[in-house]
Amino acid sequence: MDPKLEQAQLATQEFMQQHSLDARTMASIGQMAKEAIQDRSLYPMLREQLINSKILTEKELPKQINYMTLSVLVTMGALAGGEQS
Repeated sequence: MDPKLEQAQLATQEFMQQHSLDARTMASIGQMAKEAIQDRSLYPMLREQLINSKILTEKELPKQINYMTLSVLVTMGALAGGEQS
């Protein structure tokens, strides 16, 4: 296995454990992040849900769309869901 992929999978597992997320929930968060990248009007709703759930902070997910964080969530969701894209 590629060391970078293995590192990403470990980081995803740690994030999921830290926030008590199962694979289905993490995959759903990744899908919502992907949709927010494609349709910026969805970002405020996703942001509110993740902040209210204490999954991310306002600093990590500011009011202005943060594509880097969204991309990480998409990747983590894919890894949690078993995809390797």
